Amino acid sequence: MAEARRQMELSAAEQAVIERMRMTPEERQAEVEARRQERLATLTPEQREAEEARAARIEAMTTPERRAYLAGQRLAGVARAMRRDAAKGVGLAETLAAVEPPSRPDVDWLVGEVKKVN
Repeated sequence: MAEARRQMELSAAEQAVIERMRMTPEERQAEVEARRQERLATLTPEQREAEEARAARIEAMTTPERRAYLAGQRLAGVARAMRRDAAKGVGLAETLAAVEPPSRPDVDWLVGEVKKVN
């Protein structure tokens, strides 16, 4: 009874988190794969083929290569955000200060490498 009452007090998002935490790793992986398949179903055949080729390339990478690739993808995302901010008139120092913590080491490394070149 208390469990049911507690669940009623939770928001839908909180309930979804709790349900996900109760899943086994296999169930979570199956859910991720189902969402991936749903997303692929919305793509054109050319887009689907490109996405599957990208996934196959990543799968074929060694662990260090995959880490480097994913770090590069994060850097590219940060660069896109910085470009958008610059177009809005935001200063570079402010933009760099706003980088999310998981991406900060990659950005710091890149800034250091750029400084070496100049």
